[in-house]
Amino acid sequence: MRPHDALINLKKVLKTGGSITIIEGDHGSTYFCPESKTAHSTIQCLIDIQTSIGGNALIGRQLYPLLKASGFQTIKVAPRMVYVDSSKPELVEGFIKNTFIAMVEGVREQALRLNMIDETTWEKGIKDLYHTTGQDGTFCYNFFKGTAIK
Repeated sequence: MRPHDALINLKKVLKTGGSITIIEGDHGSTYFCPESKTAHSTIQCLIDIQTSIGGNALIGRQLYPLLKASGFQTIKVAPRMVYVDSSKPELVEGFIKNTFIAMVEGVREQALRLNMIDETTWEKGIKDLYHTTGQDGTFCYNFFKGTAIK
């Protein structure tokens, strides 16, 4: 997908003065405790694989320039952090385990086949990500919300 082209097409169907709201994630904005370089390596596999098939796992941070280049006005972009610790069990389960970690785990076979990471490092990285869901763990991820006017 070409986000600039998509925004141009969306702009065509908006009335003058109409608004657009976009919310996009940014996998590179992930940080957590306990810190793990190995976990970051597994996340980087997801980012690289999405890039290799034409996706953009870092698009959230690019909303402002994309909206600006597409000719929108009155552009406002702000991060929307998701912070999770064990006091939020519904987010531990729903966001960290069933959304984010599941998404990373979904590229395992590709990452190994493409020699992006070895199996031992992969398994440790996933284990470390799951450690962020424990009593002593925290997990942060940023979505970016952009609004603009035609």
